[in-house]
Amino acid sequence: MRFFVIALFSCLCFLLLTPSCVPPGEEQQTGVVVDLNDATSKHIYNLQNERQADSLLAFLTSPTPSYRYLAARSFGSFPEVSSVVTDSLVALLKDPDELVRAAAAYALGQTGGEGVADKLAMAFDTLGQLREYNAALLAAVGKTGTEKNLGQITAISTYRNTDTLLMSGQAWSIFYFARQGLRSEEGDARMLQLLLSESLPAEVRLPAAAFLRRFPVSLDSSSEKAVRQLLRNNLDPNTTLAAAKLLGKAKTAAGRVALLRSLRDAEDWRIRAEIINALAGYAYASVREPIIERLKDKHPLVRQTAANFLLNHGSAADATFYRQQARDSSRTDIRYTLYAAANRYLPLYFTDYRGRINYDLQQAYAATSDPYQKADIMAALGEFPWNYRTIYELYQQSNQTVVQTAAANALRSISQQDNFDTFFRGSARRVRLDLAASFREMILSGRIGPAAAAGEALTKNADVYRLYLPDLGWMDLALRAFRLPKDIEAYRSVEIARAALAGYPEPEPKKLTNEAQAIDWNILGSDGSEEIVFRTDAGRFTVRLLPDIAPATSSSFLRLLRDNYYDGKVFHRVVPNFVAQGGGPLGDGYGSEEFTLRTESPGIRWDRPGLMGMASAGKDTEGVQFFFTHLPTPHLDGNYTIFGEVVSGQDVVDQITVGTKIESVQLR
Repeated sequence: MRFFVIALFSCLCFLLLTPSCVPPGEEQQTGVVVDLNDATSKHIYNLQNERQADSLLAFLTSPTPSYRYLAARSFGSFPEVSSVVTDSLVALLKDPDELVRAAAAYALGQTGGEGVADKLAMAFDTLGQLREYNAALLAAVGKTGTEKNLGQITAISTYRNTDTLLMSGQAWSIFYFARQGLRSEEGDARMLQLLLSESLPAEVRLPAAAFLRRFPVSLDSSSEKAVRQLLRNNLDPNTTLAAAKLLGKAKTAAGRVALLRSLRDAEDWRIRAEIINALAGYAYASVREPIIERLKDKHPLVRQTAANFLLNHGSAADATFYRQQARDSSRTDIRYTLYAAANRYLPLYFTDYRGRINYDLQQAYAATSDPYQKADIMAALGEFPWNYRTIYELYQQSNQTVVQTAAANALRSISQQDNFDTFFRGSARRVRLDLAASFREMILSGRIGPAAAAGEALTKNADVYRLYLPDLGWMDLALRAFRLPKDIEAYRSVEIARAALAGYPEPEPKKLTNEAQAIDWNILGSDGSEEIVFRTDAGRFTVRLLPDIAPATSSSFLRLLRDNYYDGKVFHRVVPNFVAQGGGPLGDGYGSEEFTLRTESPGIRWDRPGLMGMASAGKDTEGVQFFFTHLPTPHLDGNYTIFGEVVSGQDVVDQITVGTKIESVQLR
């Protein structure tokens, strides 16, 4: 099996170089070849996986460009590097091979360091012949630069509309600056200009669309009109989503009309979901009817988005109506979200009606064996804080992990209520004492999800709970009982809570001392190029792994597949217009196995739907949980491993909801 990275450069991965981009008369390099059968290439991948920086350094000066490229790219996956590595990567910015230069620029953008952005800026090819390399430099400066560097990037005005690589590089740079918290009026204006320039190619407008969806930008009357026109006529979903988000922030009457028209007409479920969220910027009464109509939408994630809108932006005047909708609805996927909305907004003096809501919920809880329905019911009960005792009793009675974690999350939510003292009035101290005892028991139970939620609750209100939990020896016992790396989420949460209760600063994350799981080259050699079929109760879809991008993650997944590990697992987390996540051992989003994987982020971007990535609790903490994207998600760039892509059945991926079961995962 051979994987070739010959001079090609695309928005998927900065690492590509096409011969057509080389100016006439310039000597063309032979190109970099990534061959997973080559022993030296395997060795470089192994060194990356083992985080052997000193050994990798030697390959930065190899006479073979493929090895220099792989070594430079490897450092882009490291959590941190030494100044020696940084200096060596800076030296590679003068490499004769453009792809090696681009890999070094990417790695420097990932690892950062004082003064790195200035060194990157000084390394631009001023002759303009190495456009792919210059685009990589622009993006890297955005990840590492300062406000001064942002000003320099946004001031560039010499790029023509035909300079696709450079214009997209500038846009990605501005996006990455914003991701690290650096914005400017000039940068915002540039991104809006790119979005509205319909003649530009999609790869230039994509980073602008991602920027304008993620970061608030104000519109003047002229721009607002142009955005409305874009929403009406545009065919590209990414720019349409950005237009919807912008109009939601603008809060104009014309914008509301445009959004409601598109909500009615849009065929793409993602656009309908985005518009529902955008309508949160308008008065509830002015958008109520169209939102309620979407509770019957044909797509489950649009229904979910509409129900969540009512939960987060509803009205006390409609609280009884939400209960009626919940009782009348045949859609069990949103029923308990509507009950939650009813419980949240019902006035306190509606005591009889409150009793009916809680009766409905407890009857439904007793009637179902589905742990995810029970979890939704638990969340709905938690919307009325006086239900805290009922929730804890149900927690004690349940032997279902998903339900136990949902109960802990509900109690955490009650504990973190901003109006806690006002709501409970004279009983506030007694309720805090009860909650403190509940959280203590959850942590001592060793159950990962409940312990993690309890730790977060104690941390959030440490000044209060310190009075009820003065002796912290029990937390030391709990910390020693957790198994690492399997219980890392609970361990970290409780560790932070202990420090908060003791009045200490948050401790640095515990570094896991276990060795990286080795890359299984034999399994990659036999199965790495095969497609994988997921069969779920939502349908089937096919995935192709990317072993040249993430060999350690790919081989681990194939090993688990051979053991039928994922058969019967579920998707526990679905965020419309973001991800569907699953594969965990417990079904509640917590827990892993007795190994961890290293983050593999060699430069591929989260620039389209259907990418398959690894969930993590930070760099080098990946295990068995994975997710699929609904949309481009470039805010994840460089921080999460991509190891596969959906090649058929994305419509099935988009139908996945919380509780969707994986029936089997097999080689095609």
